[in-house]
Amino acid sequence: MGLLAYRRLRAPYRWRGLRTFPLGSLPTSLPRDDRARGLLLRRGSIFEAWALHFVSPSPPQVATPSSSIAAPAPAASVAIPPNTFSAKVVSITDGDTVDVLRSDNFTYAIRLTGIDAPEHDQAFGTQSTQHLAGLISGKTVTLECQNERSYGRLICKILLRNGEDVDLDQVKAGMAWHYKQYEDEQSPADREAYATAECAAMKAKIGLWNDPHPVQPQNFRHGTTSPLLLDPKGCRMSSEPTSGPVVGNSRSHIFEWPGCPYYSDISPDNRVPFPSPQAAEAAGYRPAHNCP
Repeated sequence: MGLLAYRRLRAPYRWRGLRTFPLGSLPTSLPRDDRARGLLLRRGSIFEAWALHFVSPSPPQVATPSSSIAAPAPAASVAIPPNTFSAKVVSITDGDTVDVLRSDNFTYAIRLTGIDAPEHDQAFGTQSTQHLAGLISGKTVTLECQNERSYGRLICKILLRNGEDVDLDQVKAGMAWHYKQYEDEQSPADREAYATAECAAMKAKIGLWNDPHPVQPQNFRHGTTSPLLLDPKGCRMSSEPTSGPVVGNSRSHIFEWPGCPYYSDISPDNRVPFPSPQAAEAAGYRPAHNCP
C-alpha cells in the first residue's frame, strides 16, 4: 500500500461535489474517505484545497498525484521520506495517530508504533488524545519509521528532542495498550520496555487501567471479545502460541488458534490445518492480529 500525503493548494473558486469545513477542523474531524477525495477549507473568498497523493514505498523515489483527484493547478510530486526524519506535529487525530509537516511542505499521517490507543468513542479515548497532544502538539520531533504501512500511514516511533519515546510515554500513562499483536515488529529492547510499562500502569491502575473492565481497542473496533491473558507475574501477554495446532485460512493466508474471535468462522472450504505455527509460517501464512 502506498504512503498517503496531502499538500495545501490555493484556489480562488470552489470545486463542486466536495465538502467544505471551517478552517482548522481538518486535523481532528477528517474522515478517511473525504481525505481520499480531497477537501476544501474556506478562508474568506479563498479556498484551500487539500489534494491527496499516493507515494509508492519502493523505487522510483517520486510519484505523481492520483489521476482520480482533480486539482485546480498542477501539484508537485511527493518525495518519499527516509525512515528517520524530523517534522513538526500539526494535528493529533487520536491517541496513536498524528499528522506531521516536513520541511518540504508535505504532511504525512503517522501511526505510532507498538501501541494501540482507545478509540474516540471509547472510554479514555478523549483523555488519550489530549495526553498525546500535551506531549507533542506543535513540536518538532524525530520519527523512526518502519517499511510497513498501516492504511497508508507511516508506522513510526516518535522521539522528542531529548530522545524521549512518546509512544512509550502513552503506555506509561495508561493512555494506550502495548500492541501485543505487533510486538514482533519491535526491537527486543522496545518490546521489553513497552511490556514492562504496561504492566506497571496496569498494576497501579493508571489511566485506562482504572476501569475494572478495560476493553482492548481492537475489540471495540470489531465488536469482538477477548480475555485478558496474564503471565505468572500478573502482566498481560499475547495468546499467540509457540507450538500446537493452528488453522489457516486459504483465502487470506492468515492462521488462527483457539481464542481468536474468528477461529470458528473460517469456512470449511478454506480451513487448512497445520501442526504448528512454524509450519503455517513456512507455508506462507501469518498469525492473526485480532487475537488477544
